[in-house]
Amino acid sequence: MKCRKCGKKAVANLKQYKIALCENCFPIFYESLVKRCVKKYGILKKDERILAAVSGGKDSIAMITVLKKLNYNVEMLYIDLGIGDYSKNCEKIVEKLAETIDVNLNIVRLLDYGFTIDNVELKKVCSACGTSKRYLMNRYARENKFDVIATGHTSEDITSFAIKNIVGGNFGWIEKLKPRIESFDAKIVPKARPLFERMEKENMLYVLTLNLPFSSENCPNAPINDWKEIVYEIESRKIGFNQNFVRGLVRIGEKVEQEIRYCEICGEVSISNICAFCKLVKRYSQSC
Repeated sequence: MKCRKCGKKAVANLKQYKIALCENCFPIFYESLVKRCVKKYGILKKDERILAAVSGGKDSIAMITVLKKLNYNVEMLYIDLGIGDYSKNCEKIVEKLAETIDVNLNIVRLLDYGFTIDNVELKKVCSACGTSKRYLMNRYARENKFDVIATGHTSEDITSFAIKNIVGGNFGWIEKLKPRIESFDAKIVPKARPLFERMEKENMLYVLTLNLPFSSENCPNAPINDWKEIVYEIESRKIGFNQNFVRGLVRIGEKVEQEIRYCEICGEVSISNICAFCKLVKRYSQSC
């Protein structure tokens, strides 16, 4: 399999784009996808001061790197949650990346607030972790005058969370899954998801082809995400499902202005000059 761009040996066969790319051409292609997505949804602005939350995993590593390459004014934020050796290892990776791509690294430690995630009882760990990260990201960004917080959420993250809440009848959460969430209060910093349409395997290919440091270790407290497993399964059967799903989320709630017309033949409401029924009559009545 050869790269469509340069003819060299391809390392990725991207079926949803119908293209195979080598290790040199893929990063350029990936960066163009992110650039187009950011512009399409107005996720970020060139004059904004961006705080990118980086955990050390492939997705956030890919996000901060591509934002740097696209010349955004961006800094990194690592939150030390105090999860034993896991947090220590991730911090080392983030520090190495900061040096590699020349981006300023900011570090906030949960211990400075009197506790760590290791102090939380197991059944409440994930809830406490999410609450702590949201609080610390927002507070640090506001106090240090950042315009927006960028996170590395992927299309799989967004799709699985949406499906989970739709099944549970919690439709209010859909509004929070948009590619950019503006502030509703002076103390809330806008949130942005530059990788809104990107998939995990694309992010993995990006960090691998650029030989970037990243953690392949899962959080020791992370539960099995059955909803994401369902999303993986659907994507394996229907290529492009995730990206089409998140694009559909953006359209929910949008008001589409539609001109009201009336059929020239029968006078009923129609979206065209001749309604669908009259087209059927015209097509098939002559054959009777």
